[in-house]
Amino acid sequence: MTDAALQNDRPGARATAKDRERQEGPSSSGRTVTTRRTGRDLIGLVYVAPVMLVLLVVLIFPAIFAICYSLLELKSVRPVGFAGLANYREVFSDPAMAAVMVRTLAFAVITVALTLAVALAVAVFLDRLTSKRATLVQILVILPWVISTIVGALLFRWFFVTDISPGVHLLSQLGVDEKPLTDPTLSMISLILVAMWRTLGFAVLLLLAGIKAVPAEFYEAATVDGARPWQQFRLITLPMIKTPLTITTVVLTMSNLNNVEAPLVTTGGGPGDATQILPLTIYQQAFTHFDFAGGAALAAVALVLNIGLVFAYLRLAKWSV
Repeated sequence: MTDAALQNDRPGARATAKDRERQEGPSSSGRTVTTRRTGRDLIGLVYVAPVMLVLLVVLIFPAIFAICYSLLELKSVRPVGFAGLANYREVFSDPAMAAVMVRTLAFAVITVALTLAVALAVAVFLDRLTSKRATLVQILVILPWVISTIVGALLFRWFFVTDISPGVHLLSQLGVDEKPLTDPTLSMISLILVAMWRTLGFAVLLLLAGIKAVPAEFYEAATVDGARPWQQFRLITLPMIKTPLTITTVVLTMSNLNNVEAPLVTTGGGPGDATQILPLTIYQQAFTHFDFAGGAALAAVALVLNIGLVFAYLRLAKWSV
């Protein structure tokens, strides 16, 4: 046996070689894994870059621009100085602003509650239908959500705006002589119905998906135990769909707090200020009264509300049964 073989055969030499392999091997494999991970990250970044660019242009940059404008003193849309919080104080010192906030909250809460109640009933009904009938009903329910909000609001306005319109005729047959869009109470009810009709299909889809995910064995066991349909709904369906139900509530709240098309087209904020809600006030403050600083201040407040709802959505999206 040669001297080199004797040296390699020593226990210390074998241990040193193993240590060298142990040190070099993971380092090499680690570099390979890191390289692959970096490549996947770059590919993913390329895929999402167009979407992020669109979000920057149409959402993030305008939001930053509005916040900056809300802190400036404007004259003919040109900044002439720094105003600080003066625009916010001026806007919220208006006595009508408190009524706008209360009206906005009432509109959002009532609309979301009615939409959830009707959507849940429709989802349960669809879950018990056969495939062909369920598909037909789903198309009818989703159709208002698919069409443009402006088109839907115009159709609703046409339905109630004239003496010979179908809606006014139906109300007269029920003993209601007032026109919905000229009576303060009926105009708010009309606005709520427009918003509910518009978002009903979205809520039905989410809740129906949650109901379909409930294992059928739960209902079979409840039937064997003698539970009635209402008891099954209350003790099985509702607890099992709490996650999609909560997420739907957050999304609908965001939608109604930012709904400017329906009040603008359907009622215009009237009669009087009966349907004047925050999104419409922001629009009118900037583009009707040309108070861009005040409109930007209100938009910044609405942005804070939306950010809070987005964080709530992200937290609740991870919430499981």
